Amino acid sequence: MMLRGALVPGMIALPVLAGIFWAYAGERGALSALAGAATVFVVLIVGLLGITAVVMGPAATSMAGAGVVYLGQLIVIVAIVLALRGVDWLDGRSFALSAIVQTVLMQVGQIAGYVRARHEIHPGSLDGGVRS
Repeated sequence: MMLRGALVPGMIALPVLAGIFWAYAGERGALSALAGAATVFVVLIVGLLGITAVVMGPAATSMAGAGVVYLGQLIVIVAIVLALRGVDWLDGRSFALSAIVQTVLMQVGQIAGYVRARHEIHPGSLDGGVRS
């Protein structure tokens, strides 16, 4: 549910952001926006799959594993930005803004998917599932 919650807005945002930045900064802006949004899309989806695998493992290592996945995501994004900083077709502002928007949209979708996937422990209980 969380994967679908992040996947759908992320996929919709790719062409929308490219179109917005095409109007804002032309072809170069559109290509840069698409590169930024696609970078974040791939890294966040792979990270979400990694987090899912970590959570399926032992509970004692879940937090540490999630931290490693998150740190790995940051390292990959920074490495891609560093690799692309020297290319002449990249418009840095379009890349960065679309990456930020894509991140926010996918995180909101992921949280919405998480909320939809939750189940009550004691259905119908008004005290949050705590039995007295």
